[in-house]
Amino acid sequence: MKGFVMRFSSVIRTSAAGFVVMVMALGLAACGGSEKGDSAASGVDKASLVEKMKTEPDVKGVPDAAISCMADVALKYADKKSLQDYVDGSLKSMDDIKGLGKENKDAEQAGWKCAE
Repeated sequence: MKGFVMRFSSVIRTSAAGFVVMVMALGLAACGGSEKGDSAASGVDKASLVEKMKTEPDVKGVPDAAISCMADVALKYADKKSLQDYVDGSLKSMDDIKGLGKENKDAEQAGWKCAE
């Protein structure tokens, strides 16, 4: 039983670490960006964004509800063109999405709420 608890604890730690990294990626993403955009105007739909986010190595083990929440934050605050480029694969990481940087306090706070 002790071995199971240790393995389970290791899985939880790994999942939590991945989740924290994802929150930090949204909170500390590239500087700059435009005013708040919406998904309809940007052409990026939530399902496509969630699918793309799940390809990030740091997202492995993060609960779907948290990923969905992070997608909502990105759709609300990210630069439309930058977000589209991320979904299309032109940007390699969420860190490269403009408008989600630490200078955008609203996006940062919204991202941290996803971690609660």
